[in-house]
Amino acid sequence: MIMMTPLSLTLIMVAMSGSTSALDIFYPFGSAAGDTDAGRSDDGSSPLIPLRRSFPYFGRTYQQIYVNHNGHLTFNQSLSTFTPTEFPENSTRDIIAPFWTDLDNSEKGNISYQQYTTGGVLKSATQDINSYFPNVPFTATWVFVATWDRVAYYPNTGTETTFQVVLISDSNLSFVFMNYGVIAQTEKKVQIGYDTIGSTHYGSLRTCYPNNTIDIVNLHNSSNIDVQGRWVFATFLRSEGFRCTINPGVSSPQPHNVIGMRLEVSTTKSLSEADIEEQILKPFGDLLKKHGINVTGIRLRTFYKTEL
Repeated sequence: MIMMTPLSLTLIMVAMSGSTSALDIFYPFGSAAGDTDAGRSDDGSSPLIPLRRSFPYFGRTYQQIYVNHNGHLTFNQSLSTFTPTEFPENSTRDIIAPFWTDLDNSEKGNISYQQYTTGGVLKSATQDINSYFPNVPFTATWVFVATWDRVAYYPNTGTETTFQVVLISDSNLSFVFMNYGVIAQTEKKVQIGYDTIGSTHYGSLRTCYPNNTIDIVNLHNSSNIDVQGRWVFATFLRSEGFRCTINPGVSSPQPHNVIGMRLEVSTTKSLSEADIEEQILKPFGDLLKKHGINVTGIRLRTFYKTEL
């Protein structure tokens, strides 16, 4: 429907607003959580980390791990490669890549890790898994958390990117969470997913997006389990493997708030409903986000026009 000009528009809108901030989905991290610092260096890695419990990963069991600064975990040796490869890569290593790209924390950002065998984190992990996989009996006995907190891309030390990977196991079954906070825009290649020796099991987040292009700056709004900013994968041998969508069979643990808004706009342009969506609603949603209101969806419910 094309509206004649000049007009005064009264727009009735409905917005969906998340009830929590991006970091609310993160497991505890940083010095307050007792994390171990992974060090500061470009293309570096943590030292070998002995695991307090074994971690089963698609048929192999590991007792050690490395937190590599360029956004991935490996098991048998550290990895300094900053240009990500495509999955499947049919290599001789197992890898978990929450955000594999060229990062540099030598001047900005912290990379840290922690593992748990008792306490509230195990309880939270158990509840999460039981929610996402209600048909899989599971009680967590071990959790490993690695966090990249406001780390810069190389060589731009002015950028900040925050994400986290969580490994959860009961020594028989295993799961991987990838949690995303604010991700800075970059033209660098980014790989998100996992791969195994010989690529017997693999998955890439690229396959979940049109044209195989990950919308990295909106990762904090994306999910395969209806929890904004979190992607979850089962990584034990009998699991169904990589899935872009998991239906946990329960309501989302983060319900949305529905907000009604009334906006009056004067224009001398001839606008269609599509024009209103693109030229008014989208910029208005971006403005709300800049002021800390996490709007995940905004749509035009109806409008009224008054000719001037």
